[in-house]
Amino acid sequence: ILFGDAQKMGISFEVPDINQGDYRFEPISTKAVRYGLGAIKGTGKQAIDAIVAARKEGGAFTSLYDFCVRVDRSKMNKRTVEALIKGGAFDKLHLNRAELLASVERAFEFAAATQANANQCGLFDMSDSHAASTQEPPLVEMPTFGVKARLVLEKTAIGFYLSGHLFDEVVEEV
Repeated sequence: ILFGDAQKMGISFEVPDINQGDYRFEPISTKAVRYGLGAIKGTGKQAIDAIVAARKEGGAFTSLYDFCVRVDRSKMNKRTVEALIKGGAFDKLHLNRAELLASVERAFEFAAATQANANQCGLFDMSDSHAASTQEPPLVEMPTFGVKARLVLEKTAIGFYLSGHLFDEVVEEV
């Protein structure tokens, strides 16, 4: 109800974004608000603080793999990442939420392997001989969610439809 009231007053909400959002909602201007990452169901203060700390230390995230490598995984689990994806927090990095969701397991495995490689030093490792092993694998290929599927998942993560409405898919027919 508050979301609808705010929209009636001319206030718009930006979708959650891992590269800009913080734990709480933030005003961007007098008529725009950045959605708080902590308001996504399935996240917590520790996880969001770890995300913000990694972003401050290393700059904006470039991919799901970069995100999983840099954020402290002791404070964030796969369900948290899945909730962020469902809520649209990765949309500016990759629009296909189905591919992102299907790739979470692969991203966590990649992050674990990257960390293991960083902690190992061999006899012949004087140069960067592990460069190929740090190459990000492709995302799992999946067809894009339809409007209904995307919005239903978004509603489970956020509590309402933020990036559209179920009616949007049939508006031309009506």
